[in-house]
Amino acid sequence: MVKKINQIITLILGTKLMMWAVPDTKRFIKGTIITAAVILLTMYFHGEYLSWAELSGHTTYLSISYLIKNLIILISLVILFFYLKKTKKKVYPKVKGEEKIYTKGTNEDYFDKFRNKKKLRSRAEQLLERNEKDQKKE
Repeated sequence: MVKKINQIITLILGTKLMMWAVPDTKRFIKGTIITAAVILLTMYFHGEYLSWAELSGHTTYLSISYLIKNLIILISLVILFFYLKKTKKKVYPKVKGEEKIYTKGTNEDYFDKFRNKKKLRSRAEQLLERNEKDQKKE
């Protein structure tokens, strides 16, 4: 019964974590993999140091090694948290003519070019006119 409750709690927490990171899944996966690698390497090197200290008998820095190991793990987790919390600004490709819309002066109006025309033509009128010109050429 306790095992099932633990599985349900793990599923709920995992789902909450993924829902928090879903908008940028690649960023989540990359950050998690890098953090896991840092933690695993830290634990591996600490284990190697403990083995060396046991064999050589130099045990004066054991407490400092545990402190450094735990600080590295804590710092990497904090960095991961802020890395995932920071939203990456999306860069949209430039559209031709779009800069004119955003850089116009306040006294300019987008529809000024249409106000000075004698008559506005619909798409159908433009197609008919083009067909007439093509027939005259023939």
